[in-house]
Amino acid sequence: MCIDKDSLLISVFKILPEEIDFYIQAPSLEDDIILNMMSETEYPYYKLIKVNKLNKNNIIKLINVRDIIQYFQHIELRNNNEILFQGFDGVEFGIISKLIRIPEWFSVNFINTGECSLSNDW
Repeated sequence: MCIDKDSLLISVFKILPEEIDFYIQAPSLEDDIILNMMSETEYPYYKLIKVNKLNKNNIIKLINVRDIIQYFQHIELRNNNEILFQGFDGVEFGIISKLIRIPEWFSVNFINTGECSLSNDW
């Protein structure tokens, strides 16, 4: 059980696989550090960060320290092109894949509070 409640996005990072594609729609984002981690995608409004074991903690630190999450309009976390999570409006709320094993602490902190719901479709 988490004693200090992390943000929804950081908690999602903790329960997803190490290697994921992090699609971000954030047109107002001006943080050079995170922007330099992003690459173009086939989708016109999204940038991509390839999250792996090596950079995952750095991304979490950037989210915590630089408060960049407020600029995220919409995000998708994918693995092998399957959606694992979608977050909306600064990741204030989101939808997680019904295929993800949800730990009890996550359910208590996010599912039960309505901050996150389980997808019916994916």
